[in-house]
Amino acid sequence: MTTYSYLFIDFKESRISGSFLKMYIDSVLNKNLIVPDSVNYIFLSGNILNDQERIIHFKNEPDEWYMINFTTEPCWIGTIYNKKLADTLINNRTLLGKNEIQRVEKRFQTEVLKQAELYGKKKCLPDSVIYKNLH
Repeated sequence: MTTYSYLFIDFKESRISGSFLKMYIDSVLNKNLIVPDSVNYIFLSGNILNDQERIIHFKNEPDEWYMINFTTEPCWIGTIYNKKLADTLINNRTLLGKNEIQRVEKRFQTEVLKQAELYGKKKCLPDSVIYKNLH
């Protein structure tokens, strides 16, 4: 039996709401994203993307693709693909090492979470939409 592993890089300390982040990714970050068949196959092996998953692309160096999952709020990174690091997806923390994991976390925080928050503020969305657990 094959067991599948994940990087499971989570952002539980983030105040961003998972539903807001999903909307931001779908309507802003991934608005014009076309995932090449080769990248789709690397992540999905011919299967379809489930409703709780998204593939995002970072074009600036290093060029990377992340598969994120919304089953933990706001989300977690399951796998990445960076052709300079490996020929296939990376789903094992030991393959990346501590420094690369920290770089991936920081990149996601800076280029996705922070940008989502800034977008929400720029659009004058209420804090109850942008952030989780506000009463």
